Amino acid sequence: MVHLSVALGLSAKDLLTAIDFYVLDKRETVPQGLRYIPQVNTERGPAFVALRKQQDGDCIFLKNNLCMIHAIRPSVCTAFPFVFRREGSDLAWGLNAMKDICPGLGKGIEVPASELVQLGTETLRALSLFAGFVEGWNNKAKKPTAVEFLESVLTDPRFTV
Repeated sequence: MVHLSVALGLSAKDLLTAIDFYVLDKRETVPQGLRYIPQVNTERGPAFVALRKQQDGDCIFLKNNLCMIHAIRPSVCTAFPFVFRREGSDLAWGLNAMKDICPGLGKGIEVPASELVQLGTETLRALSLFAGFVEGWNNKAKKPTAVEFLESVLTDPRFTV
């Protein structure tokens, strides 16, 4: 979020054009890919923070099948289509997409295990940092709003660029 804000010159309020807070219906189960992602308390309830989607479900930064923010994309985008988790002291990874979502799966060169270890370590470090921040935010904010959350992220020294 901070990289987007700085690179695109967006304030916390402006970031709401690029970032969305997805609130699940109470009857919905959390999708497999979101089970390890912390929910942020907002004025609409607990929400998952993600890049906003277009009507067709594509990321708003995807134009002509190219990422318009590739150099500053969030770590979850960098890791796509892989997901990472710790199993004890071991790093485990798998795929978080199917061919209909990511037609490039199985094409191109195989990603070496050493690169996956590095990517997974960086991704889990970023997720842990974000999860710690979210936990503090959820415990502290009395009447939380999405804009206040973004303002807090943008001013927190843990997320400086």
